[in-house]
Amino acid sequence: MTSVAAFAAKTMTPTAEQLAVQTASAQTLLIEANAGAAKTTTLALRMAEGWARGIRPEDFLALTHTETACQALRAALQKVGVPAPVAQRFRISRFEDFCAQLLQATLDRPATPYQTLEELQPFVWEAVQRVERNEEERWPEDLALPNLGDSGFVEEFLQRAAWLKGTMKDTLERDGARPSPDYAGALGVSYTQLRLFLAFERIRLHELVQQPVFQGPGDATYDLALWLEQGGAVQQLRAWPRALRVLLVDEMHDVNQAAFRVLQELLNTTQAFFCGVGDRDQVIYSASGADSAFMGEAIAQRTGRKVLRLPLTPSHRFGAKLAVKAGRLAHKPYSSLAAHDTAVTLLAYDDAADCAAQVAAQALQWRGQPRAKMADFAVLLRHPGQSVGIENRLLAEGLPYRTNGFDSYLLRPEVLLVRGLLAVATDNFDSVTEPRTREKLMQALVFFCGARIVVAGREDESQADLLADAIRSVTDNPLFLQNFFQNQILNNVAPAMQQRLQRAVQVAQAPPAPDMLARLLQALHIDALLNEVLVSRERRQDARDNLAGLCSAAQGFDSARDYFLHLNRIEQQQHTLKSTASLVLASIGQVKGLEFGQVVIPFLERGLFPTPQAEAGEEQNLLYVGMTRARQQLTLLAQRQRPSSLLAALGYTPTVAPSAPSAPILLKT
Repeated sequence: MTSVAAFAAKTMTPTAEQLAVQTASAQTLLIEANAGAAKTTTLALRMAEGWARGIRPEDFLALTHTETACQALRAALQKVGVPAPVAQRFRISRFEDFCAQLLQATLDRPATPYQTLEELQPFVWEAVQRVERNEEERWPEDLALPNLGDSGFVEEFLQRAAWLKGTMKDTLERDGARPSPDYAGALGVSYTQLRLFLAFERIRLHELVQQPVFQGPGDATYDLALWLEQGGAVQQLRAWPRALRVLLVDEMHDVNQAAFRVLQELLNTTQAFFCGVGDRDQVIYSASGADSAFMGEAIAQRTGRKVLRLPLTPSHRFGAKLAVKAGRLAHKPYSSLAAHDTAVTLLAYDDAADCAAQVAAQALQWRGQPRAKMADFAVLLRHPGQSVGIENRLLAEGLPYRTNGFDSYLLRPEVLLVRGLLAVATDNFDSVTEPRTREKLMQALVFFCGARIVVAGREDESQADLLADAIRSVTDNPLFLQNFFQNQILNNVAPAMQQRLQRAVQVAQAPPAPDMLARLLQALHIDALLNEVLVSRERRQDARDNLAGLCSAAQGFDSARDYFLHLNRIEQQQHTLKSTASLVLASIGQVKGLEFGQVVIPFLERGLFPTPQAEAGEEQNLLYVGMTRARQQLTLLAQRQRPSSLLAALGYTPTVAPSAPSAPILLKT
């Protein structure tokens, strides 16, 4: 029979701490792990050991919060020696997907999933109108209801709603009492927000009969937790894992009350061995109620289980220099057992173009090293909009890249709208040959134009199904694009939007000119259009930056059409490359659980990172997560005159260059 030592020997020499985790006989383990301490590998070893002792992979359940973390755990299983066909049989899932599957297997009608603020916006305004009509109860208190044109309110409301659901505060604390201003204040929300939240949930849950009509991000976990909290029995859940023998949670620091309620039920209704692993300094989802407190006494208090706590302290991923920086940032002891050291370099940039140039220079330097794999080079961003200048520079240098956590700016809806209008104007789809890009392009046209698909005899079918059919038709036969635009877009939009589109197409049909894209955007009244369609203020600014980057990059070509043909060739080339040939451009939050040979974190600038609107502690955690992904090299890029305040915690301090008294530079203390 394969032993712990045999599995561990495939990846590392286990430390005393790791052996203690692997050999612990306690039924319930909580592991406090530093970043880089091989926590995912340690979980994989525990799973491999259980399988080697005869537990079927189907009797394991590993839960985490991101698909990236799921992929990392699957990869770790194979890394420690579990055969690929066996590794695929282990049930590894996001909390949200696990809860959605349980509900879908039980409910009569699956809820419609929505992922964007724009999809949820109509239901928010419906809730506003319900409260205005005072439908739920005749409550006399005055409410500061928003103006229907105030889309900033929608973003704020949905953020507070996500927090209320993640924390389940209203569910746990109201106990049937009528909401009041004092009660709302005690929850930490305004009375208006609470009234609207209750109306919104009545719409979403079909008048509270626990039959969700639709679900946004996090709603499946909340719906299952709410059902359990209100007395629902697991016997009614057809897919409940009653035979579960091993339950594991990675990234337990990001568990919120809703996820913990589901976890509590799993622990109370099975005799499964449990191991939860987390790092309190990696909490980055507090806006959704994530709280490292659930790594405290909650399990013992709510399940009666005796909990054994064990540490995973030293880093195996990175060397001593980075361990010192990580320890300073997280205010805790850090050591390294890595056989290599990790260089930490701080560079200063003057403006966004200079920052992008330095990122590209680092990538070229990495590519020049013997046996270097470009997939082992990662650029980690605080905001997706920061990718625009970097992508343009990478394209100019011939450096292929793939994105994680966001689309390339060339595939974002506002850019695809422009690409689509040019294709319509020229009646030629050869600048968009990839089927997936064509599909996204058509979705962007419908999304920004507000068109409804109308097909005679199919009036009862959903817009999603009709659009999917139209997309398939145009993707299969590009000659249908012109027909689709004329009959399904222009004929089914508001008159003002129709005029904008017609003017934009006329601009695109004119003889080539350097300012064509700028004039096309002007014809669309692009600022007004973005304000009308997009909910998030940050997303609107990102869209403006994306379009500005598009116009800037196209200036180097004879025409916009030539530029888009160039992009299409690059896109085709990207599809033929092996994944190892492309560097990674990612959001920091999407790379938890991953590691890279070199990590570059650009735009460490006051007002950008940390983001002023965000919680300061969580911004520090984000930097900690990003830094600790590096193995051999970490490169930080800070704005020369406005360096990020986070750098002080790493041991850097601004000083004045003698030759330029007004320009601080960064030196190590």
